[in-house]
Amino acid sequence: MAPCPNICNQEKTDPNPTKSIIVPTQESREIECNPSNSIPPDFPNPKRIQESQLNPETVLKCNVHSPSGGNESVILYTTSLRGIRKTFEDCSTIRFLLQSFRIVYYERDVSMHLEYRDELWRVLGCRAVPPKLFIRGRCIGGADEVVGLHEKGMLINLVEGIPLNPSNHPCKGCGGIHFVLCTSCDGSRKVMSEGQNGGLPIRCQICNENGLIKCMFCS
Repeated sequence: MAPCPNICNQEKTDPNPTKSIIVPTQESREIECNPSNSIPPDFPNPKRIQESQLNPETVLKCNVHSPSGGNESVILYTTSLRGIRKTFEDCSTIRFLLQSFRIVYYERDVSMHLEYRDELWRVLGCRAVPPKLFIRGRCIGGADEVVGLHEKGMLINLVEGIPLNPSNHPCKGCGGIHFVLCTSCDGSRKVMSEGQNGGLPIRCQICNENGLIKCMFCS
């Protein structure tokens, strides 16, 4: 039987047959980095940080990129879609931890507002999958990293000084969703034009792609 042509070609062209082969992990399949805007070399993989490095000062210095309005606050990027169960559960896990500290944090749902998704990708330099937690502008990581810090008693130190939330109830304006229906188009994303094209429907310029606007009370 003739040998497989792919194996033959690999044996002839591989200059280093003992070179190890890196098998892509599930995380690498979920995150597709953008070659034109890759993660800077000073951004370490949180899962590779040694236990001796897991202290508040080291974690907060691991990333120099910051989302808008996050220099002195806590921002959590999540998704409310339940298509991928683990992703949704990871978002709920971090949300529960932050709520247990009773601190003020800002949740940005990438499934409700595409600008949040683009912002997350721009900050991290790759197509990152939520959840991602930022404390004072520094990326702490996903559920594994956040839970790991919490189990070591270090997460509470990272949020020290963050204002406390005086209320235990969700926002009365949006019910904790952080978005409401657009008052101009009622969520249809269409409004009637004026002037020369009077009477023709045009795209509403106030709401997002889902016909929603940010809640004026909690966003």
